[in-house]
Amino acid sequence: MSSTNGSDAKLSSDAQFRNPDAAVEFFRKKDRSRGYDLQEVVGIRTLSWNCDGTTLACGSQNRIVAAAALDQSCRLKLVFPGYGHEDPVDAVEFSKTNPLTLASCSGDKSVRIWDLRNKQSHTKITTKEANLFLTWSPDDRYVIYGDKSNNVGLLDARSFKTVQTYSFKEDCNEMVFHPNGNFLFVTTDTGKIDILSMPNLKLVKTIQAHPQLSMCQSICISPDGRYLVVGASDACCSIWDLKTLICVQSLIRLDYPVRTVSFSHCSKLIASGSEDHFIDIAWAETGERIAEIPISNECFDVTWHPRYYLLAYASSGSSERERDRDSTISLRVGFAEENLKNFSVDQLNAYDKIINGEHMEWDLYYYYTGRKPPPPDLATNPVFQKMREFVKNKERG
Repeated sequence: MSSTNGSDAKLSSDAQFRNPDAAVEFFRKKDRSRGYDLQEVVGIRTLSWNCDGTTLACGSQNRIVAAAALDQSCRLKLVFPGYGHEDPVDAVEFSKTNPLTLASCSGDKSVRIWDLRNKQSHTKITTKEANLFLTWSPDDRYVIYGDKSNNVGLLDARSFKTVQTYSFKEDCNEMVFHPNGNFLFVTTDTGKIDILSMPNLKLVKTIQAHPQLSMCQSICISPDGRYLVVGASDACCSIWDLKTLICVQSLIRLDYPVRTVSFSHCSKLIASGSEDHFIDIAWAETGERIAEIPISNECFDVTWHPRYYLLAYASSGSSERERDRDSTISLRVGFAEENLKNFSVDQLNAYDKIINGEHMEWDLYYYYTGRKPPPPDLATNPVFQKMREFVKNKERG
């Protein structure tokens, strides 16, 4: 949903709503969603906009870190597929100040830093455990990552070394930096928010944000630094005054654990998602509902555009066509992992014409396997011939 078309360069901001009624009317008139298939990216679970809003990144179950450009009509096109992770990508986040730098983490015991200008290489930082969460500090000096053994590590983004760690007694989940960069808020499995000082990672305060038997899972701070929102397994979102750390509102419209929360660029709207087949949009100051976005399956992540009233969300797919498409994509991912690193510029361009061309995934499958004759633009593409040979070798065993 967006009130203003995008731009390939600097993007202007949507005007801010003066009151909840204006927001309700806006989304009543512009209540529409558009789904996107990002070529070989299968099972998207995590999303992140870059700081200028021109690119949306995602991490997938089939180990790809991808970025899609937002065009003037607010459509997405895949511009960067990143290969290297050996397990599903659990978190991605763009740098707070550099629109071309992206961090990701995975269960393969690594954090990786990507430059969107370079598709063929990235920086890999090996960690001791499998990782689930990460976030950049406001000044981009550090990347904080959380692992499956309940540790957080402070990674220096200049030296690419872990310079400090902190171990929790309970499971830790999503994290967010205070806007001043001096504190880190970490959600835990006992309904608490632990606040650590930076950069020494010392515990300075604990908030009992939700009941002790619930799990705090998601967290976000408003761009204006006024509010903190926490989503938990009790299906509630609590909204906190960031200055006083007093709870001012609770959202109780979801029936399942709140996996993901996000503030709009104006700090007045909160989106929250779960296994419920809708995304709730609330007015932060009062908690009242502004809109309900219906979705066909459970939601994994939501993130507002940094300038528009445009919400990106990742949800699961279940159609037979999508399952067929996913099997097709798995073949191509294997091809890319084996070959792209050795391709020339001309070969990369030829590959791009295949994956970003006019042909749908289910049609490409028949062309790859020889079940249908390929159209002229593919038949004369030298990289397509390599892909067909790759598929034939796979079928032989």
